[in-house]
Amino acid sequence: MLTQVNPKFNIYTSEEFAEFYPKKRVRRKFDITTYRYHQQEDLSINSKVKIGIGATLGTIIPMSVLAVKQRRNLFKLHFGLKEMIATSLGGIAGGVISGLFVDKKEYKKHKIDEGVFQFLNASIPPLLVMPAIKGCEKVKALNNITTKAITTVGVLFGGMKIAATMSNFINDPKDLEPDRRLTFKDAVANIDDALGIFVLAKMPFAKYLHAEKLLPAIYAWCGYRAGESN
Repeated sequence: MLTQVNPKFNIYTSEEFAEFYPKKRVRRKFDITTYRYHQQEDLSINSKVKIGIGATLGTIIPMSVLAVKQRRNLFKLHFGLKEMIATSLGGIAGGVISGLFVDKKEYKKHKIDEGVFQFLNASIPPLLVMPAIKGCEKVKALNNITTKAITTVGVLFGGMKIAATMSNFINDPKDLEPDRRLTFKDAVANIDDALGIFVLAKMPFAKYLHAEKLLPAIYAWCGYRAGESN
């Protein structure tokens, strides 16, 4: 059997972990695995539905406020930086809060930690991309579509890395747990920035990509992921 180093976080020694799970990487410096499992046990369908509803309501609330301010319906909202951050915060908070009510007490910190990660991953990259693009526009040699597109991609992925580092420090300042690693699913939260690259490059199909309409669903999904994490 595996010997648990820390039963609370389901952590084993690297040698034993490697023996039972040879395809997984181990971080020997702290003698714990490098991958944090987002679910130690499956949630019931009922719990998943409740978390999904919570994340959806959390997304709709700030959208409703924006709809009143912009005098538009929910399906035709304009999303600037502030609107994106407010909506993502609402969706993630809704997912986490509903998750805290439906899941076990010992998993509450996991949900809050994942909520911090999801929010930073959704907000930090856009905060960095916009100033970078404006910087390109101020330099004549850089003020072109190709440079802006390359800059957006580079800053986008750099921002995701910064967001992950920040969330790991906030959630675990003493570095006692495995770091939360970026995944492909995490990158989906930044799809709005990726679609913006197509617009900058003036690709023929850019006008058919209604990125703003996808944002609420993306933020609600991020909230759901945080709420179900245990």
